Amino acid sequence: MNRATRRVVPLLPLLPLVLAGCSTAPVSFQGVAPPGLETAYQCAVAQLNLMDYTIEDGNLEAGFVRGRRQTSGVVQELFTGAAHHDVLTASVFDNPATGNTHIRVVASRVADHDIGLLPGLDDDEEQGENRLGPSDSGKADAQRLLTNCGVVATTGGPAPQ
Repeated sequence: MNRATRRVVPLLPLLPLVLAGCSTAPVSFQGVAPPGLETAYQCAVAQLNLMDYTIEDGNLEAGFVRGRRQTSGVVQELFTGAAHHDVLTASVFDNPATGNTHIRVVASRVADHDIGLLPGLDDDEEQGENRLGPSDSGKADAQRLLTNCGVVATTGGPAPQ
């Protein structure tokens, strides 16, 4: 084994952790809520508002609500050319087989490149949004929403695409 290989091999077990931190996949948390689809929906809306998320979309009939909260400051936006936002999407649904009401919250993050704070410094005309992996605060907010809406046990993992 040469010198370079001896230095790299011990770091290989850390590779999955590094790659997981770079994932752009949203993360989903879900659990059983107290009965009542409308009650669960109204709770999700209220929790997003209490956590300073701006409601972007949603309705009771469709069973979902989506909120967005800016997480980047002016200095970060000046350097990156993007505003970063946590996005939470809560879905409520009844399981006819069990009669239980469920809440699923998907946490994601986006970088909005339409801010243009320093024109001329970035020659790329990159516009729109880039999906990023969810922030720790976004994941914590998703779990807080579930807890505050009466969900006792949650499960989580990558969100379905």
